[in-house]
Amino acid sequence: MRSFQRLLFFSILGTYLVILAGAVVRGTGSGLGCPDWPRCFGQWIPPLDITELPPDYKEIYKISGKTIADFDPFKTWTEYLNRLLGVVLGILIIFLFFLSFKVKNFEKNLPWFCGGLLLLILIQGGVGALVVFSHLKPFIITAHMFLALLLLFGLIYLHKYCKDLGTPALTLEIDHKGLRLTKILVKLTFLQVLLGTQVRQQVDHFMRDTLMASQSTIMDFLGAIFYIHRSFSILIVVFFIYLLVHFHRQQFNRGAFFQTLLAFLTVLSSVGSGIALNYFGFPLKAQPIHLFCGVLCLGILFTLSLNLKGSLIEDT
Repeated sequence: MRSFQRLLFFSILGTYLVILAGAVVRGTGSGLGCPDWPRCFGQWIPPLDITELPPDYKEIYKISGKTIADFDPFKTWTEYLNRLLGVVLGILIIFLFFLSFKVKNFEKNLPWFCGGLLLLILIQGGVGALVVFSHLKPFIITAHMFLALLLLFGLIYLHKYCKDLGTPALTLEIDHKGLRLTKILVKLTFLQVLLGTQVRQQVDHFMRDTLMASQSTIMDFLGAIFYIHRSFSILIVVFFIYLLVHFHRQQFNRGAFFQTLLAFLTVLSSVGSGIALNYFGFPLKAQPIHLFCGVLCLGILFTLSLNLKGSLIEDT
């Protein structure tokens, strides 16, 4: 069972790395660095120089009838490394699925759960292909992020469930108010991450598709979703402070306080990078930090909500 849990841990870590790589791809505008899928410019190992491509490569690799941009080795390899990390994560989930049959004596439903995770990542890979074939269609990018978050939640839940399988069931004092507040905060943060994806779609639309804005002027073109996203960050920070005060008063669960504090620090990093995006000309380096810190905060909060419930075995 320990090897299964260890593989689960690496799968969770791999999911975070894939999300971080995706954030770098999005922030650097490398989403079409590889204009085809699963290969890149028709090759399993992408080119390093334009001389490795045919003279009419822009016509050959048109996407949805649109001519691609000039070849950029940085963007090509950024996108390709993102795909490689996705493949590694897929292999980890496949191993997890087969290993679940060896440990099903601990819980007979483990193969079913791991099979669901495997199906989810296969769908995620298909949606990733659609992202390229649709020329980075906004709705599909949002669906891609949504599925990544679902996969992260599923892996975290399974890790906690397996941990509870290996320890005796204890009846702990459950902080019902803290659990309720944490669940609300998970939902708010989840919505905030998706809203951020929508804001990024608007940025791409005005800067890449309409050519109406630049890095320094993009904030003048964003609509209501941006202001909702920004206002939501204030609401989440206030909610975090309230939750921290609540856990500080609950002396019997200091672990919840420190876990909430860790999540709060990540959300402050996300807010700080968001401020940099707003007031300093949308710097590219701040974009991956902004998204990744939000996702990291979400993962910590979801883990906290599971811990506050006590043993998951008692719920089944």
